[in-house]
Amino acid sequence: MSDADSSNHSAKSSNVSGEVRSVDGAMLQAARVSCQGKETKTLADGSYVLRDLQSGKHKVAASLEGFKSLSKSVMLAEGKDAVQDFKLAKASGTAKICGHVYDAESKKIIDQNGTVVLILRVANRYKHIDMNGYYEFENLPKGKYTVSASIQGYDGRIVTQSIADGEKKTVDLYCRPIRAVEPSWG
Repeated sequence: MSDADSSNHSAKSSNVSGEVRSVDGAMLQAARVSCQGKETKTLADGSYVLRDLQSGKHKVAASLEGFKSLSKSVMLAEGKDAVQDFKLAKASGTAKICGHVYDAESKKIIDQNGTVVLILRVANRYKHIDMNGYYEFENLPKGKYTVSASIQGYDGRIVTQSIADGEKKTVDLYCRPIRAVEPSWG
């Protein structure tokens, strides 16, 4: 084997590691990070490691549903590791999820004080139910959302809904009243 052949076989790979956070500093778990056809997901603390990358200038990309994707260039020297952190901004869109909250037994609108929660990866969004039992979440990017009602005296109702950009989905929530059960005293 010539010296040229042995130097090609001994080329050392590099690693890229870092953190993926929201622009307000929250750690983003399960964000996709990719480079050179390799991909990983961030851990609960927002950290990631991409291993065994070739030297040279490469793009590292980070993405997570509900956030704007971001790519950055990184220069990898042979056998040297690099750190590349990301701060992802929340995505906005033109979709809307709205609806009414009903009593599941009487089928009447629940017009008492209550909240509908849009469950998100980092910070949930909340809307109070108006006097007509109505709620509305606007400017949503396309994706899959979980909507939940929280009303005193009712079991919470949870619905998952996918939505495309520009789409309006009506998600009515039917909540069951909680009945107090009297214990039988012997």
